[in-house]
Amino acid sequence: MERLLYAAPSAWIMHAPFAMFLVDVARPRVFVELGSHYGVSYCAFCQAVRELGAAAECYAVDTWRGDAQAGFFGQEVFDELRRHHDPLYGGFSSLLRMTFEDAAARFERGSVDLLHVDGFHTYEAVRRDYETWLPLMSERGVILFHDIAVREGDFGVWRLWEELKSRRPHYEVEFGHGLGVVAVGDEYPAALDRLFRATAEELERIRGCFRRLGSLSLAAQEFDAFRRHVAAREAAEDERRKAEDERLKRRRREHPLLIRASNLLQVWADRGLGGAVSLGVSKAAPRAASKSDQSLEDAARAPGS
Repeated sequence: MERLLYAAPSAWIMHAPFAMFLVDVARPRVFVELGSHYGVSYCAFCQAVRELGAAAECYAVDTWRGDAQAGFFGQEVFDELRRHHDPLYGGFSSLLRMTFEDAAARFERGSVDLLHVDGFHTYEAVRRDYETWLPLMSERGVILFHDIAVREGDFGVWRLWEELKSRRPHYEVEFGHGLGVVAVGDEYPAALDRLFRATAEELERIRGCFRRLGSLSLAAQEFDAFRRHVAAREAAEDERRKAEDERLKRRRREHPLLIRASNLLQVWADRGLGGAVSLGVSKAAPRAASKSDQSLEDAARAPGS
């Protein structure tokens, strides 16, 4: 599997390796993400589908306008996602710019194998998302919830997660704001059953592995961001130098006498008055040295010049 191809500021980068693992073991026929924002998590799933050659249909659902928790944003976020998404994943993936409720009407009951819920994070909102989409989940159905470890403000995903994990097979981590995975169907893949039934010692090793992989993904994203920052600064400096060169060229064209005077002053500073006089005479009218020229040079060499 290649390194993560698409990255933006997001805690979800820590979970990208697990997302790719999940696509590999679950092999969903239909994957849906509710709440994509920058598209970091969604593109991680799509990248796995593409690189594994999995036969999956993928759908990201979002208004791409933001909300009171994530902040509001403009058209540029959706446009940036499309520039990356469409050439790579457009053959099997669709970006559905609509509400979660409107999108639910497009899917048949029992058709969704893998669902990622990451929309508005109040308890009421996430419970509504869960209840709306649960009938659409297949017998192989698995649902992911992000931000299960956030217990501040009006975030309430943790409350729903506590209710669900007490009843169903599940796996959870707390890093990266927390991620919970719960089986809602009874025919989920055997590899996930082994994960759900792992002992405490095994879970510690598994979580540690995915945490280290997530940290590597985060470090790679930070390095790429630094490299883009340096490249942007170098490009800006190149533009500044070009603009300065052009300004000097215009000055030479528009103010030749000023440039000539500046040159004479520089030569005077470097070679003394004699050098400046020689340069001025030669530029004014090149001619053979005369007695008057020699007199000027003699005067320049005299003590006190």
